[in-house]
Amino acid sequence: MAHSDLIDLAGPWGRILSGTPLDHETHTRAGQAMAVDPVTHDLFVVQIRDALEYGNLCVYRMNRTTGRPVDCMHLNGFGHGYQVGAQHIGGKTYLWTEAGPLYKEFGTRVARVPYLPGQTVTMTSSVVSAPFRPTADARFTAPNVDPVYDRLTVRYQTAQGYFYSQYPIDPVTGEVTWNATRTIPHPSKAEVPTLWDTFQGFASLGEYLYLYTGSPDQDNAHLTALSWSDGSVVAGPQHITAVPGLDRREPEGLCIEPMGDEARLLFGFSGSHTTPREETICFLSTDAPVQGVKLLTGWTAIAPAPGVTAQTGAMSPRGRLVNLAGTTYLQLRGGFDCDLTAEGRFAQLPPALTPSRTVRANVTRNNHDGRCVCRVEADSAGQLSVFGPTADNRISWIGLDNFSAAWL
Repeated sequence: MAHSDLIDLAGPWGRILSGTPLDHETHTRAGQAMAVDPVTHDLFVVQIRDALEYGNLCVYRMNRTTGRPVDCMHLNGFGHGYQVGAQHIGGKTYLWTEAGPLYKEFGTRVARVPYLPGQTVTMTSSVVSAPFRPTADARFTAPNVDPVYDRLTVRYQTAQGYFYSQYPIDPVTGEVTWNATRTIPHPSKAEVPTLWDTFQGFASLGEYLYLYTGSPDQDNAHLTALSWSDGSVVAGPQHITAVPGLDRREPEGLCIEPMGDEARLLFGFSGSHTTPREETICFLSTDAPVQGVKLLTGWTAIAPAPGVTAQTGAMSPRGRLVNLAGTTYLQLRGGFDCDLTAEGRFAQLPPALTPSRTVRANVTRNNHDGRCVCRVEADSAGQLSVFGPTADNRISWIGLDNFSAAWL
């Protein structure tokens, strides 16, 4: 890594998924956790299949451009899915997960399975690695992978309390050496009361362990960083206010995604009360601001609506998120050719650029009877809409280079 692995928990956040319905199948439960393949950057979301099938999971592979599930696999008898990890070995994605036998519907061991879309894997399947239990009485056991420093972290409970143990991963073979290099306890309730709210995920990056806690509809999502050297709190608890306006704010899932010399800490929300349940995933980054400027999302393509044509070359429509002195802005560039005689949608933002509330700016258009400006709005569904065209004042092109608006 280029600099400290201690992420600014109060820093600007970006978005990866925005209200994605987990509707590839008919399951009704919230997303529980996520993991990212560090090579392909495939994003995986884990969901309990339904209220009567605790222990049985559905793993979705998500399309970041559309925000939709691509495919999925089933894991039968593996636990609650409250934390997972991902490795890339021999050109394939392998997922670490809880494993049975179950204790109160949670795993007592951890195991690794290949991602096999369309298939169902049971605890007795030959593709499952030998399950590992950190202690003879371990329960509520779950894994996380640090893909930057090649370490597997296992959380578990014993009669003495909750602990986190870390095990080295061979960077060539991907195999784990089951001799813990360090173990720290979960802080006591007297030390850090917030860390005893509903536990929702953990992720390790280098010398720091990040914990995610909070309950649905209580606006008490918090991130906390512990030091691996002594288990002390080094950052937080930080109240997480990202994605204001969610119908439901249950924090769900934490993981690390390497990004070249930097890394992201991904954190999720189950954002709806209705089914299919919706998944929103955001991130904080190790990337440091340069003279008060932090790029959160690079230039990303914007898709035209039916009947509208994206311009090409230097005018290809794109957007990005930039944080300037503490405020994040949505900036757009490029343009579209069209023949619009009424107000309405003309393009669709990808999930990474979708704001939490409607934002707007005036942009250029073709000059007709002295009118050369129109208003463009981006709403919380990612729709770009134009205001200004009429039957006697058609808009034949829209230029987005002037669009810059504060983004939440």
